[in-house]
Amino acid sequence: MQRAAATLKEAGIQQPWFEAQLLLCWLLGKTQAEVLARQEDLLTDQQARQYWHLVEQRKKRRPLAYITGVRPFMGWDFHVTEAVLIPRPETEVLVELAVQQVNKHFPGEEVCIADIGTGCGAIGLSLLMLLPTARLCAVDSSPAALAIAKKNAAKFGLQQRVTFFQGDLLSPLEKYRGKLACIVANLPYIPQDEYAALQPEITEYEPRDALVSGEDGLWHYRRLLSKAHHYLVAGGLLLVEIGCCQGREVQEMFRQGGFSPRLAKDLAGRDRVVWGIKNPPAS
Repeated sequence: MQRAAATLKEAGIQQPWFEAQLLLCWLLGKTQAEVLARQEDLLTDQQARQYWHLVEQRKKRRPLAYITGVRPFMGWDFHVTEAVLIPRPETEVLVELAVQQVNKHFPGEEVCIADIGTGCGAIGLSLLMLLPTARLCAVDSSPAALAIAKKNAAKFGLQQRVTFFQGDLLSPLEKYRGKLACIVANLPYIPQDEYAALQPEITEYEPRDALVSGEDGLWHYRRLLSKAHHYLVAGGLLLVEIGCCQGREVQEMFRQGGFSPRLAKDLAGRDRVVWGIKNPPAS
């Protein structure tokens, strides 16, 4: 493992020893504690070859989650492939806030929630597991992403509580106009001219269409905010993840779209979620 860590360090991996250890744990099906306690145990020749194949993939900056096919989120392991973005820890703020607000404004009700741009389903399916009376509409423009989300729904036994829709933003949900209690979205929000400067793990492996949103990163949210109001019940909730410098602009979009906006920060103190309650129509 020491040689593997040195290889990853030379490749520019920020936590080479930690990631070398995680790859070995995944290969052997053991916890980190078990691996550390038995470092003297030698791998079989076959295991050694498999391990170095994993290390070589990571050396090429392929993300760990795509190598193992799994990414933890909210305490659950979600299946991921290069068809979907890898869920980030900061997105958990969106889920936690959505659960809090749904419980506050719709306590015990059988609510319908829409997850727009569902990807692997991490946000929407986590909400179902934390809100036992909720149902979910999961929307994505990518059929390949929806296939991954369906696999995760089956993994967690949620197939009966979620309906999947392939299409652009809210367009597949016409029959739900005025019926949704909550809309959540983690849409693309990276400006075009910032994309090339991102880590190679992102630019070379994650789907670009799920990351970039026009010149200022807000093209998708402008379109969502122009229509979201019409799909929510009175007092319905809208919560979106944003880039750390987009809070002011997105809050203004919320106001123009008929919402009273608020801003939530992630654990690093950065702007992360804009959310709001649907305003009543002007009299």
